[in-house]
Amino acid sequence: MEKLQFKMPVGYYHFHDDVGLNFQFNRALINQCPMEEMMKAAQNIHKYEDVKDIMTALAEKALKEGRILNSAFYYRFAEFFCFDNLEEKKRLFDKFIKLFYQALEKDRIHRHEIKYEGGYLKAIQIKSNDLYKGSIVVHGGGDSYVEEFYLSVRLFLDKGYDVIMFEGPGQGESLHKYNLKMTHEWEKPTKAIIDYFNLNDVTLIGISLGGYFALRAAAYEKRVKRVIAWDVVYDFYECVMGRDGMLKYHIMNGLVSMNAKALINYAAKKLMQKNEMERWIYNQMMYVYGVETPFEYLKTLKNYKCTKQVSQNVTQDVLILAGAEDHIIPLRMYGRQIRALTNARSITGRIFTREEHASNHCQVGNIELVLDFIVDWLKQYYNSNY
Repeated sequence: MEKLQFKMPVGYYHFHDDVGLNFQFNRALINQCPMEEMMKAAQNIHKYEDVKDIMTALAEKALKEGRILNSAFYYRFAEFFCFDNLEEKKRLFDKFIKLFYQALEKDRIHRHEIKYEGGYLKAIQIKSNDLYKGSIVVHGGGDSYVEEFYLSVRLFLDKGYDVIMFEGPGQGESLHKYNLKMTHEWEKPTKAIIDYFNLNDVTLIGISLGGYFALRAAAYEKRVKRVIAWDVVYDFYECVMGRDGMLKYHIMNGLVSMNAKALINYAAKKLMQKNEMERWIYNQMMYVYGVETPFEYLKTLKNYKCTKQVSQNVTQDVLILAGAEDHIIPLRMYGRQIRALTNARSITGRIFTREEHASNHCQVGNIELVLDFIVDWLKQYYNSNY
């Protein structure tokens, strides 16, 4: 069996009227799931609770037809929208992982487990076949798995870079197998990974909320020489609470600051009863962050900010990436983060547009464009001495 070859799609397509669900379909397209098949499936989804059964059926169909990679990512799609049943969520996760590595067995992916705070962090290492230029370390954000980004970052291998991808607390197997909950102190898992692989000259890429994590890690871990925030998340609490406008943000911020636990939990409960998206968000995030109530979740989110202290400690070369129409991270985060990086060695920023099919979150719609931009940015550094 030869190594599977892929072509990244260009274009952001309309699968479903729900913005969040439509985004997930476009993500699945990047991971090579067939457009026509997903278009038909999307027509039968009328509420979030439909997703698990419909995507599981697609996964089973794909597996019977020998489309192992498609099956894997359909199971991931189903797992992402599985709430109120943790055991079922873990079962779907296990299917995704098993099929993913079965489909890509020719890729020589080396899996590692790194001891960390009573459990383990998972890392995968892929070595370039070309002349070695350096190591790129990649991690995701709020509830991501390294396997989701693998097909995207394979381009780095063709350019001569070794790639190490890892899951920190709150992500993937660290969460599902070892119950390690999310932390804003991302320098700790980053240090564990850098120590384990004995790295000294690291390019660190953080994807989605990982944009915050990577900058935070770089502020305290100076073996990171270059840091890429792919997307920029200056203040995650504001991203979450400002979705419905800044008036709601300021009201909720005041209530959280006043420790209005009972009122916030009551309001969240009512909202979750009326809005299935809000119910999914709260249930998913309370699991990831290891908290029991909506109030605790919101209180915890206030830690996820590139404060003045954090940003001023970033002394490396920095690349900030953003989408002009990101539905998760408002564009104002871009300028605020750049202004806060007062001591960075250098700062490069890039806003991707609709005309480029890259204006959405993490440039879903034109991944190859952003990867090419990152590679071009890296060229100026790998012949330099620090």
